Amino acid sequence: MRRQRLSHCPPTKLSNSPFARKQQILDSSALRMNLEIAASERWGKAEIQARADRLSERAIGLWPGPVGGASVRPAGEEWAGWAELRAALVALPSGSWTTYGDVAELIGSHPVAVGGYLASNPTVIGAYRVLTADGRVSAGFRWVDGSDRHPPQELLTAEGVRFDSLGRAHRSQRLTAAEPATLLGKDVARSALGDPLPDGEDTEAAERFQGQLRQHCPRASAGLLSSLDLWRRQGGYVTYGRSEETSCFPMLDVGTSVDSHVVWPFGLYPVSGTVEVVFQYLKDRSPFDNVGLRRALLRRLNEIDGITLSEAKLELRPSFPLSVFAEHAEEIDGVLEWCVHTAALGLPGSL
Repeated sequence: MRRQRLSHCPPTKLSNSPFARKQQILDSSALRMNLEIAASERWGKAEIQARADRLSERAIGLWPGPVGGASVRPAGEEWAGWAELRAALVALPSGSWTTYGDVAELIGSHPVAVGGYLASNPTVIGAYRVLTADGRVSAGFRWVDGSDRHPPQELLTAEGVRFDSLGRAHRSQRLTAAEPATLLGKDVARSALGDPLPDGEDTEAAERFQGQLRQHCPRASAGLLSSLDLWRRQGGYVTYGRSEETSCFPMLDVGTSVDSHVVWPFGLYPVSGTVEVVFQYLKDRSPFDNVGLRRALLRRLNEIDGITLSEAKLELRPSFPLSVFAEHAEEIDGVLEWCVHTAALGLPGSL
């Protein structure tokens, strides 16, 4: 029953949005295959078919059939996407995994081509962290002939990746395409329209946020709004994004009257129904530039039923369902209070 109750918020950001909104989201993406759509004035049947033709021609150029041993590219020349693939796998933190599809989306390729490249280049660093879409080690994975290295699942388990009895890696430890892009310095943060406004609270934006929250996540509404009121009583304030989905950010200024120092732990998205834990930003803001404090925040959140964040994402923006506020608002309040006290003191003593 709990699983059903926690599924009231739609998980996707694109499917029910108008094309103009989809363009805004895709335009801020660092993923190559999204940019063409963002640049189009319209996206109908003709545009989709034309794009399919272009992708088919590109696929033929990248993955030709055998031609008597002749090479399509000059000797020594390599497609830039493979270099990007290798860099992405090196950047993956220990205790995380990704899929052939995620890597393909990142570099603008196809999962089959990614699998073929890794199979023919078994010495690529981190290749064992690339799994199938359901989190299993590919049946075709092989080490270099004669290698005595441990099987991929054993290596991943030793790094902290959890597997179920069917050999599937835990979803919370998966890095989707946007996250390796962030680790490579290709910022795929939400567009500037989604960033928090620099000013104080805006009544009109607050009404939009609350209206979207009640429409899309009605059961979480009371708990979340209560938590935001607690945040204000602790000395913080709340600001909002400017895009069609009115995001919300609980902010805290722990600086002085002449030297502002603002931190915020979450980004709240009422339409997509997610809470982003913004480790990516906290890591550059004292006192949370101390990795021990970010780890303590992650640990406190993971103690709440319905939240499972991977330690491999301490420099990213992992998320949990906004619907958790429906039943665990008081526990999240405790985490928010800890954030306020830790930020105000600037000391690691709360660990």
